[in-house]
Amino acid sequence: MPIETSGSAVAADSVPPGIQVPFLIRGANFSPDGKYCPDIELDLTITEEKYYGTQCKYWSRIQQPRMDLVRRWRADGMSDDIIKSALRERGFKFKKIDEKDKMVVSRNGKTFEILTAISGSPQAADAILAECDNFDELAKRFVDGRFIGTTKQNQNGYVGLDGREPVFPVARQPASVPTSGDNADYGDSEEDFADIPL
Repeated sequence: MPIETSGSAVAADSVPPGIQVPFLIRGANFSPDGKYCPDIELDLTITEEKYYGTQCKYWSRIQQPRMDLVRRWRADGMSDDIIKSALRERGFKFKKIDEKDKMVVSRNGKTFEILTAISGSPQAADAILAECDNFDELAKRFVDGRFIGTTKQNQNGYVGLDGREPVFPVARQPASVPTSGDNADYGDSEEDFADIPL
């Protein structure tokens, strides 16, 4: 059994904000009662050699169609009576505005974007979602995933993933192309191009 490690190989405040680096998802846990909303807490490690081992957390939101509106409108200072009226105008049915709401993964959200990056395509992300019976199962599918993201620093100097910036898949090694002579065989099958990112 390997000996466990902790901490970073470099000081966390030595990672500048605004740079793109590869992240490894070491762990993921679903929390239906996150600080602001349901989320999947991701334990991330930067794998780029210069910042190797720098660890951080990212809370990837799970959407709640009605409650997301309630939280946003309350933050804007709207009263509950106005919120109730606005929700009913949008076709929501409820007894209390704070009652339990369904949870979904929006294709416009960061959770789906990260899932797409680690799986390789939106279709692969949809296939993973179709295979999962609950959000705990979904969280497990994030573990060992890799993606490229942008760093940020909070007011205390801790590094993190900037959730406002896009994430990308880690580039795969392109297939090698023969270079000897004019008659080099560049291949005609899909397998010859299987490792070239599209």
